Amino acid sequence: MVNFKLKSASKRAICALCALCTAVALASCGSAQKSSSNVSSAKEDTGTMRVAYLSTANYLTTLKNEKFLQEEFGKSKVTYTGPYTPVDGLTAVMSGSADATTTGTGRFIDLIAEGQPWVAFALEYYNGDSQGIVASAKSGVKSLKDLYGKKVAIIHNGDTGDYMLHRAFDKSGLDVSKVKKVEMSPKNFQAAFSSGQIDAISSFDQNLAAAMTTPGSKLLVNAKKYGNMNVTIHIVSRSFAKKHPELVKKMYKALVREAKKSHKEKNVIGNAYKQLGASDTIIKQIEKFDNPTIRPIDAKGLEMMKVQAKEYVKYGLIKQAPKNLDDSVMDCSK
Repeated sequence: MVNFKLKSASKRAICALCALCTAVALASCGSAQKSSSNVSSAKEDTGTMRVAYLSTANYLTTLKNEKFLQEEFGKSKVTYTGPYTPVDGLTAVMSGSADATTTGTGRFIDLIAEGQPWVAFALEYYNGDSQGIVASAKSGVKSLKDLYGKKVAIIHNGDTGDYMLHRAFDKSGLDVSKVKKVEMSPKNFQAAFSSGQIDAISSFDQNLAAAMTTPGSKLLVNAKKYGNMNVTIHIVSRSFAKKHPELVKKMYKALVREAKKSHKEKNVIGNAYKQLGASDTIIKQIEKFDNPTIRPIDAKGLEMMKVQAKEYVKYGLIKQAPKNLDDSVMDCSK
């Protein structure tokens, strides 16, 4: 009897001990989970991305009107300032007034070749029909060769218009050095084009549409004819990309969502231009252009940019291709 009671007591003690150990283990597990949750929430970026949006209705611009933008950003925020010209958008970020903006892949290549601290995170791809060279009615120009000795307006040396001009002449076997390039703010394009101060423009989006819809003008060529590589690219300062990579990825997801909406509803870009003050005539032309898609800057996208960089060297727009192009992009699809 004595031995039986002792054994029973021992069993009860062991059971009690096991129960205690289990309780301790469960409590520890709960603490670990709570701690893990705290760590996870501590890692969530609740910062702000400031966007310098452009007066060209790319998806970074049209996103500012979407309610789902803040949904994508969650506890973090996104704010907009603008609209800016492409050059002024770059200046806004470089001066510290904004974190993100938009440019063309060619201009981005030029910036990286200059050693400027930028990181690109999304390509807005289209077939090139929204980039081209248009001659004015007063110029008498009917072909690219007729532009010899004539004034052609571009926004900035090395920009989309400049690259388009060089590529069109190169593919046509013509000498672009015989053309007189004139750098000009896009705000002055239409007045100069209509009055005959310039003979043609080499530009894109609403600038191209405005020229194309001017009575008597002639579209000489667009980028679709030669296979387009120069597309819209969305960029942030390198310091912002390093400090807030999760916010950059959130913006990429929002851009993808906006592109899908644009292809479904068909009026996203047109409505944006209407808000920006474009005329019905210009909007009608813009809506005929290819509707862009958002692509990541993955191996394929990066290779396209490297090929374009070689052409930039060939055309004398930069001295040498950027050595650190790989380090100046983010593949947000990963």
